[in-house]
Amino acid sequence: MVELDEPVVVEATFYEGRIRPLRFKWNNRIIKIKRVTYHWTQRDGFRMIHFFSVTDGGTLYSLSYETDTLCWRLNAVETERV
Repeated sequence: MVELDEPVVVEATFYEGRIRPLRFKWNNRIIKIKRVTYHWTQRDGFRMIHFFSVTDGGTLYSLSYETDTLCWRLNAVETERV
């Protein structure tokens, strides 16, 4: 797993209290998310951060979403193509 900390633009749905990332832009590529493999939340003081482990079918990505800033970040990538 390659650790990163990069802001990314994410297209996601917000429905009935659930967040579901659909695709994101990284390195001038659009990554289409095929499956959210794991989702968890963590508090940092008053901030709530949602973490998502997602896959495009070949690569595993770790994304996070901060509810106070409405910002998404790419935290890690597991691939040999980074």
